[in-house]
Amino acid sequence: MIAIGAVDNLGKGAAGQAVQNANLICGLPETAGLDGVPVWP
Repeated sequence: MIAIGAVDNLGKGAAGQAVQNANLICGLPETAGLDGVPVWP
């Protein structure tokens, strides 16, 4: 459950914001890599 929680929380908070900013710097769509559905067992 801890690994699933970590994947689910990636899109929230500072980690998601860092990915969003990196996308903007690299010229990618702002939500690239953030739209995925969390993995569920």
